[in-house]
Formats: sequence, C-alpha cells, structure tokens
Amino acid sequence: MELLEKVKERLNITDKNQDKQIQGYIDDITDKIKSICNRIDLPKELEYLVIRYAMNCAVFYKNGYGEGKQVVSSASDNGQSVSFKDVGAITADDVNMDKYIDKNKDEISMYA
Repeated sequence: MELLEKVKERLNITDKNQDKQIQGYIDDITDKIKSICNRIDLPKELEYLVIRYAMNCAVFYKNGYGEGKQVVSSASDNGQSVSFKDVGAITADDVNMDKYIDKNKDEISMYA
C-alpha cells in the first residue's frame, strides 16, 4: 500500500478531493528526510513519520488550525473559575516541518 493510501485509510478519506494536498505533504517530508539522511530512498522504518506528518497536516489545515476537543483542566468553587485544555489537537508545531524533524532527529539520523 502506498503512503497516500495509508494516510487516507487512517483518516477515513474515501474520495480523491485531498489527494494532491496529502501527496504534497508526503513529498515534502519525504524529501526532507532523504536529504538529512543523504539517501535517494526513504528508509522503510521511517515511513511512519511521513504518514504521521501528512495526517497532522491534513487534519490541521482541514479543521481550522488545530481546533481540538476540550476538557476541564481545573475548576474552583467559590471563585467560580473554570479552565479548559485542548486534548488531541494538532498544533502548529505538529505541522511545522523543521520542528517535526527536530523532534524526531535522533531516529532520522540513525539512517544517515
């Protein structure tokens, strides 16, 4: 199964409307990883990073920049204050290629 199909399957996307965009995310991160590793091929072991990045981008840009579920993270009784925290949201850092690469640099560099 190609990376595009894996991303679409995991996001439950059945049409072809987003194929070009998703393939662009896949190509961008794949090229970056290959460049860092100084390789002409993408190591099979790093495909999951490409899939995860493309999924993050597809969700982030489709759902309005990281809107996620909220849960109560704190509450007070007399002060009547409630705080919410986003959980499960895709953030700008998750789709920033340089930050994503930096976060996974140790594993990526193993294939250089």
